[in-house]
Amino acid sequence: MEEPDIFDTARKEEYFVKILNKYEKLVFSVCFRMTQNYFDAEDLTQETFLAFYKALPGFDGENPSGFLTRIATNKCLDYLKRAERRSVAAEDEVFASVPAKEGEPEALLLEKEVEVLLNTACMKLKPPYDEVALAYYCRGQTGTQIAQASGRKVKTVQTQLRRAKAMLQKQLKKEGYIWHT
Repeated sequence: MEEPDIFDTARKEEYFVKILNKYEKLVFSVCFRMTQNYFDAEDLTQETFLAFYKALPGFDGENPSGFLTRIATNKCLDYLKRAERRSVAAEDEVFASVPAKEGEPEALLLEKEVEVLLNTACMKLKPPYDEVALAYYCRGQTGTQIAQASGRKVKTVQTQLRRAKAMLQKQLKKEGYIWHT
């Protein structure tokens, strides 16, 4: 089938409908990927085809999918720029974006409970694993720092930490604090 002469106004609408039916999903897909909003993508798809219809007299008929994709991309970029300028942060968003000086009460309480639980679990371990685990997990010391403070080799401390971790996991799993590791 031969392409219609797009400069013939009588066949302009026929050609437009053919292109619309063929590339509507492609254009919508481009718009949706760029906006991540179904309804905005629908509107931008319509705007894209309206712009295409207006540009038909100057369109050479070559690569309609590329031409439509370029129009859709430009429409989406313009829309996103306008949307960014229009957006005014709601009062709740402004307050939520201000970092709290201290953590939220629930988070602080939970963190404290975890610290107490971990501290208790570390103290239940046999020496030297209890000392190493307390230093590493509760006081935040590194393996090197623990080795220097205790006069042990770094490799020895690393081995003890690995074993202490396994013992802690087993203990906490047995007590019902860990369901799977």
